[in-house]
Amino acid sequence: MARKTRVATKIGRETKAGFVSADIQVPDVPDYVVVELRYASPIAFSAAKFAAPAAAAPQAETLNDVLAKYDIKTIRSHFGLPSPVVKKRVEIAATLPPEPEPKRFAKKGVDTTFIHSGFVQILPKRSGDASRIARELKRKQPVWDAFVAPRPVPAAVATGSQAGSRNFEPAQGYLHDPPDGIGAMEVWSLAGAKGASVTICDVEGNWNRSHEDLPSGITLVGGTLINDLGWRNHGTAVLGEMISVPGLKGTVGISHGAKAIVHSAMVGGVFNATAAITGAAGALKAGDVILIELQATGPTNKYVAMQYWNDVFSAIAAATAKGITVVEAAGNGNENFELAVFNNTGLQKDSGAIVVGAGVPPTNHFDTDNGYASIGVPRSRIWFSNYGNIVNVQGWGWHVTTLGYGDAQGGASENVWYTLRFSGTSSASPIVTGAVACLQGRAKAKNGVPMTPAKVRSILMATGTPQQAGPGVPLTQRIGPLPNLPRAMAQV
Repeated sequence: MARKTRVATKIGRETKAGFVSADIQVPDVPDYVVVELRYASPIAFSAAKFAAPAAAAPQAETLNDVLAKYDIKTIRSHFGLPSPVVKKRVEIAATLPPEPEPKRFAKKGVDTTFIHSGFVQILPKRSGDASRIARELKRKQPVWDAFVAPRPVPAAVATGSQAGSRNFEPAQGYLHDPPDGIGAMEVWSLAGAKGASVTICDVEGNWNRSHEDLPSGITLVGGTLINDLGWRNHGTAVLGEMISVPGLKGTVGISHGAKAIVHSAMVGGVFNATAAITGAAGALKAGDVILIELQATGPTNKYVAMQYWNDVFSAIAAATAKGITVVEAAGNGNENFELAVFNNTGLQKDSGAIVVGAGVPPTNHFDTDNGYASIGVPRSRIWFSNYGNIVNVQGWGWHVTTLGYGDAQGGASENVWYTLRFSGTSSASPIVTGAVACLQGRAKAKNGVPMTPAKVRSILMATGTPQQAGPGVPLTQRIGPLPNLPRAMAQV
């Protein structure tokens, strides 16, 4: 069994679900239901009800009978698809046999758009009705699955209040040579290897895009910002690891030659990571990167990776099919993704994403309110990180120096805040994202075209500095190797 470490610290709190930032506030937004229709169910929907041609009308009515028991505010496409697309799915679905395989029926129109058109968002007027609606709809024949949409939180921990001012680049050990770091500084002299011509889209809740150490012009391409300091600090810290500006103050990003855009997971007044990922993919092209900086509670009430939910899994698969590399935090639930409860879910299937676990940094002690405690062996699984066969690579899960929070440098303005203590699978994932951007920038400069997401992932796994075992965390609890950019660049 993994060692259980109780942390009494201002930087975060340990909950039943896992490790989470102490200062994150979940917005007061309504719960809603996501319904996934079977491919062969020729059912459409309007803002008020489900509808179908005469031959399938009884199927639609079984769903409407459920909705009639509740006050429904609205029904809409979970992926934000227009009405003509939803109606077209009825024509295609009517031609399909039960349980068709998409690849076999691609010529009939069973493509990504068709699959996404079968995800329906049902928003009740009373949030408390959502779980009952989901349970009832899930039992109906036209429905593959129905669930209450998760309420994600950032997969990180950190805060602080100390003041001071200096250049923090020497504290960015994750930039340094392997085995301790990923060797970013060593490869920057190669053409394109700072992330040139690559755009990264960070998907979470908010950012301080006015920070002194971020480049100007970081665009919000979709969603509504969550007006909360914790979310803002988190997003700022993530951006800092990847694209903070080199100079005589602050930090330097792993892929500081790349461009960044951002997309909030708050879409249409609710949390909708699916729509955010889809919107991000629409703003990017092959060779670009999406970073998913979220986690949510799964069936065991612990934090898991977002691809557990079918709608998110589908959105990720569609983005990688477009040639966009998706990097996803594994989550901080100390959860084993190989448990039977996760059979046939996205935690045991390949979405195409690079799933990132959190490893122990070489600074393998952390400071708490009660003194110092050992984290474990460097590059072993840190106690809160999720693990399993889909977890591909790791990054530092503690002591990541970046922007925001203010424990390293505080003051009245958030624009000059820095931290030495960004943590979690959220601090690990930007390290990997930065490495991806460096590799793709190099591929474009050297070969004229980017690599496929599958090749990027394969290179990082094959060339990385291996995971280590530690007390209570054997190698069977897989989080993968730490990226080794000098070795990886030789494979581009």
